[in-house]
Amino acid sequence: MPGLAAYIGFNNLCSAKEGDVVYVSSAAGGVGQLVGQFAKMKGCYVVGSASTDEKVHLLKSQLGFDDAFNYKQGNDLAGALKR
Repeated sequence: MPGLAAYIGFNNLCSAKEGDVVYVSSAAGGVGQLVGQFAKMKGCYVVGSASTDEKVHLLKSQLGFDDAFNYKQGNDLAGALKR
């Protein structure tokens, strides 16, 4: 089920194209991980957010996200996305 949700959500509802920046909220979850992978396959720059530093490390070191941040550290989402 997560795979289908990620595939349809990214490929049918999202209009991302190569070179776009894609932000994935809850990126370490089952759907978020896959959305990030689909976006990378399409040539996007992928930024994810997660609830722990361990999950942020996983996104960047294992799952190939270009950048990630812990959304529980700080309350400035717009600033975090800008960085």
